[in-house]
Amino acid sequence: MIAELYALTHRGNPGDVAFYGKVCRGTKRVLELGSGSGRLLVALAAAKRRLVGLELDVGLLALAKRNLRALPPAKRKSVRVLHADMRDFELPQRFERVLLPYNALYCLLSKRAALACFRAARRALAPGGLLALDVWNAEPFAVGPAQLGADDSAPIVSLRYAGRTWDVFERSRVRRAAQRLDVSYTYVPRERGSALEIPIAQRYFLSSEISDLLVRAGFAIEARYGDFSGRRFSAGSAQLIVLARAI
Repeated sequence: MIAELYALTHRGNPGDVAFYGKVCRGTKRVLELGSGSGRLLVALAAAKRRLVGLELDVGLLALAKRNLRALPPAKRKSVRVLHADMRDFELPQRFERVLLPYNALYCLLSKRAALACFRAARRALAPGGLLALDVWNAEPFAVGPAQLGADDSAPIVSLRYAGRTWDVFERSRVRRAAQRLDVSYTYVPRERGSALEIPIAQRYFLSSEISDLLVRAGFAIEARYGDFSGRRFSAGSAQLIVLARAI
């Protein structure tokens, strides 16, 4: 149930599927790190493209397998998901693209973990292959208060699941010194039943830190965008989207 509620709440950002579809156009081998419920894998599946998704959370991995079963047979055979840690994995094949979408980088709670992930991605890429990632832009947090806490009095979203309507409430705590954003989502059913809570710990990175870690891992930054339309990244952008080439 937790994986399903998480997936219903976190459905990506407008334009991300089209963006990654463009990034992967004409490719035959694509790897997604932190593939979650398989949202992007389902969208990118093609009979002549081999997709592999890595996911550490067993609940999300099981949900992805169920979602992939809904694909037509030719597409379904082209996709597989594996239980693996994006910080430390080895695969026998090499890929033209490695994707790290929808803030998955921020699930890594230290620079050491992020660097390990980038190095593992570099090993997985064919020569000249491309890494594409997106995160929410953390630059505003660099100048914000050292610690914040907030309760939403109104639900951020209401959704239907398992025959019930769930109101979703969010609480966030920002700790600037640690570059941490700890968020908890509380799911309250309007009908009978107990509330559920899903905590999400994130360690956000500044754009300069991400660039530095990518270079240390063996990448050259090819482009940085502030949204999925391709607008140039700035400190005030809502998102940071990075394309980095393996060198």
